[in-house]
Amino acid sequence: MAKFASMGKSAGEDQPAHGNLSILTKVDKLRELIGTRIALPQLVVVGDQSSGKSSVLENLTGFAFPRDAELCTRYATQITCRRETQESISVSIMVNPEATPDSRARVKDFHRTFTELSPDNLAQLFKEANDAMGISSGSNDTDSDGFTLPAFSEHILKIEKLGPNEEHFTVIDVPGIFRQETLGITTENDIALVMNMVKKYIQDSRTIVLAIMPSNVDPATQEILKLAKKADPTMTRTMAVLTKPDLAIEKATQQIAIDHVLGKRGDLTLGYYVVKNRGPDDGDMTLEQGQAQERMFFASAPWSILSHTGRAGIGCLKQRVRDLLIDLIRKEFPKLKADVSKELSVVRAHHDEMGPSRSDQHTQRAYLNRMSEAFQSLTRDALNAYYTGDEIFSHQHDLRLITRVVEASEGYAQDMLRNGHMRPFLSNNNDGVDELGETSREELSLYHRNDADFYEIAQKYPELEETFDYLDCSKTDTRDCGIMEYIEEVYNSSRGQDLGAVGNGLLGTLFKEQSNQWEFITLKHTSVIISHVHHFISEIVKLICPDPRVYEELWNGYLLDELKASYRRAIDHARFLLRIEREGLPLTLNRSFYEHIQKSRTDRLIQAVTKLGIGMEGHPDDGRITLNPSMLQNLTIAKGNAAHIREQMHDILSSYYEVARERFIDVVYQQVTNHCLLTGDKSPLKIFNTEMVLGLNEEQLDMIAAEDSPVKQRRDKLVRDIENFAEALKVLKGSR
Repeated sequence: MAKFASMGKSAGEDQPAHGNLSILTKVDKLRELIGTRIALPQLVVVGDQSSGKSSVLENLTGFAFPRDAELCTRYATQITCRRETQESISVSIMVNPEATPDSRARVKDFHRTFTELSPDNLAQLFKEANDAMGISSGSNDTDSDGFTLPAFSEHILKIEKLGPNEEHFTVIDVPGIFRQETLGITTENDIALVMNMVKKYIQDSRTIVLAIMPSNVDPATQEILKLAKKADPTMTRTMAVLTKPDLAIEKATQQIAIDHVLGKRGDLTLGYYVVKNRGPDDGDMTLEQGQAQERMFFASAPWSILSHTGRAGIGCLKQRVRDLLIDLIRKEFPKLKADVSKELSVVRAHHDEMGPSRSDQHTQRAYLNRMSEAFQSLTRDALNAYYTGDEIFSHQHDLRLITRVVEASEGYAQDMLRNGHMRPFLSNNNDGVDELGETSREELSLYHRNDADFYEIAQKYPELEETFDYLDCSKTDTRDCGIMEYIEEVYNSSRGQDLGAVGNGLLGTLFKEQSNQWEFITLKHTSVIISHVHHFISEIVKLICPDPRVYEELWNGYLLDELKASYRRAIDHARFLLRIEREGLPLTLNRSFYEHIQKSRTDRLIQAVTKLGIGMEGHPDDGRITLNPSMLQNLTIAKGNAAHIREQMHDILSSYYEVARERFIDVVYQQVTNHCLLTGDKSPLKIFNTEMVLGLNEEQLDMIAAEDSPVKQRRDKLVRDIENFAEALKVLKGSR
């Protein structure tokens, strides 16, 4: 152990203040708890594999790092020296939270303790750590399945050295950058992996970058400084350390190195330091001997010019980086408290979103029941147009269900009014012209919007294709003649030995033909409502079910079949109403039926009288007419039986059609839309409820709500994170 004894200060040298020791100890505790989640103030040593990085670390920490290419650092190594009454060396592995479960399991229990750590022991330690991390320690290492082991790992090896003469100091060593593959050991992918690892460790503003580079190469050409420049554009947290000055033989090369240390070159705020490493032939030299040799080297020309700078030698470097680290920690501590508090709140929120663990049928049923209650609550808000109840209605207007339904129903009523009849009825005021006016721009916009909504939603949910298969047919159009010609044709082809009476059989035939468009319009409208309901249910279930696997099992394994069955019931009921209305006897007790007939006849009489009369003298435009007995004789102009029946049937059919249409529109709205699809006991909106959850057996519960392995792992990780962040907050507040 004497050969690699730590560089403790003598009793006469200044020791760090108690406050500094306390703050450094807190950061070490934080690094154990949250070092992989929150950026902490830290010193990171980076450089090429041949830059002398290992020798610098050896002098800073007292550990002799292996120089063998097959034993070089394959992962980040955190080395902490701390003053304690008892000497000990403890080695463990800090788990990379992004690693696979198997990899985490292999390293979590890795722990070694030593009373001394010789070079041989340290080399053996690295081999054991490599095995624990599942990485190669030599040429062509393979696992039990014959696969080549990786050369690097993103776990962190933690070495903690305690003793009465130790100074508190923590440094992180990152694998050295290399550019050439080593046959059987490293690959091009490993070159990129190490480069990315270096970039990751130096990018945070709370990191002091200690860039190691040899003195016999111009620093301006060094890639490590270019990497540091990208991570630290102002170059205010990067310090360069020049090594191997004894290899800078040429005077020009020596002067370049000296100028950098003197601050005459380079743009680093923290400047350049220079240290002399033990050479390859100095293997038996102790650290103390090596440092004595270093002092002698810098006392000779041309390096002696640096003696007054405080930037030559490992002692100066160690004191400087330690002071920098303490200053950075003090500066960042308030921000750290805020970051840790914020992250703790985020982690707790994620954990709360998952709800309690679902390990048995009781917790599984409770989990689904909470979801069903949330679903029913949002459904009530959507049906009551209470859109301030949840932000989802502000963000997604397509989920304002009752508004969409009312718009679609109004469009249906307009469609039935404008397009429901096969042939237009005649107005008594203008023979041969449909009594309906032109379709308004608002009505056309409503038609088009309903159609667009329907086709967009239908394309989004291919599972509804089977439900909407009846829409493959198109509207029937047999309007080859006008309404009066059609009435006469039907009458002539079906009259008997009557004296002009009109029976229900004739009316039924005429009405069924006149209402032929009702089926297509009504079934399409039902599909529009179904598409809105289905879209609403799908989106809300996704919203309340954050677990993708649970959603998949709940939706495809249970809800979807039930939903399609409820949609079929609504369609079947619409067909039932169509059959009752169009194929049964024309029946009504509505007084407006007779009022409409009487009005039609009265209008026809007024029209005939108006044609016979003449305006009163002096008042030609006030609407009054005069008649004499001879004029009234013309009112009895006989009409043929067919013409009389045609007019009579037109009035009856027109009156009944209007009554039946309004009645049918209301019944479809009340029974198909409202009862079957919105509020009825078997409505699709009622399927996912408490009764459904209570009716699930254990097998169904386990299939739908049991947590799979990734969810359990995520829950366990969140629990660990909450514990670690809560403990870290206590450390920052001084209670730990």
